[in-house]
Amino acid sequence: MLLALLGAEMSALYREFPLRNASIWPMVVAFIKANAQAFADKGEFLRVIITSDEKKRSLEQNRFLHGPVLDAITNQAWWEGRQYPKEFWKEYFRRRYLLKDEYETPAGEIIQVYWSTADKKFSVGMMAEFLTNIQSEAAAEWGVVFE
Repeated sequence: MLLALLGAEMSALYREFPLRNASIWPMVVAFIKANAQAFADKGEFLRVIITSDEKKRSLEQNRFLHGPVLDAITNQAWWEGRQYPKEFWKEYFRRRYLLKDEYETPAGEIIQVYWSTADKKFSVGMMAEFLTNIQSEAAAEWGVVFE
């Protein structure tokens, strides 16, 4: 089961919690408490969505990846004195976290095949984990702040 909290504007707030055990619930409650009043003060609301982890990744997740996440990384990350475009970061993280299979040709060459986030078997849970990995690495390695 997966819980996603959405603000009235997708770019304003998006967080997913894979509900693998009861220890996650205090984090869910803390996150709601930390954000609900601020949204209420702006006349907006939070939406809680509960879904099975095996559904195809959502359009909201995809928009979140291609909007706030990759935009923040593209605008803030400097890697050895250089910034890279959004297309670079998407491919970089796909290769880091979405290896699907490896094949060896008769000549001994290794061909790696990666998941596409558009694949119908790419689930909500897989996308949530991908987003968490991206944000964690970008924050730790390049000091990216996600707002």
